[in-house]
Amino acid sequence: MSKVRAKRMTPLIHLAQKSVNEALSYIGNLQQSIHSENQKKQSLVDYQGEYLQQFQQAGSVGMSGNKLQQFESFILQIDMALTRQQFQVQQFEQQLQQAQKIYLQLNQRLKSYEKLQQKLHNRAQAQENRQLQSFLDEMGAQLHRLRQTTKQ
Repeated sequence: MSKVRAKRMTPLIHLAQKSVNEALSYIGNLQQSIHSENQKKQSLVDYQGEYLQQFQQAGSVGMSGNKLQQFESFILQIDMALTRQQFQVQQFEQQLQQAQKIYLQLNQRLKSYEKLQQKLHNRAQAQENRQLQSFLDEMGAQLHRLRQTTKQ
């Protein structure tokens, strides 16, 4: 009976394993996205630094008010892009934290299913062992009685 119950756990374990694998895959994708978004953010920071350096060089030789406004406007656009990029990274990081929590729950569920299946299997094996021992004991008793009757 327990062996049948243990076998019935197999599809459930396969589904749980599939969910765990999907969660791991999603976590991997999120980590790649975070890395990519951080690279984009770093590119913006680098570009902003280069642009500020150009602004300082141009300012040291003098520039018109119109040119100064263009520089300031562009720096503001880069700042806004950096803010959006940072927000994007934070969004992915929050998703990653949620995905990791879900993964831990799914993995814990999988481990409990596997543990239950092993417990059911062990119980069935112990029952089979008791039945076999009982059978062997009965055979031994019958053999002993048979020998006793043939000696007389």
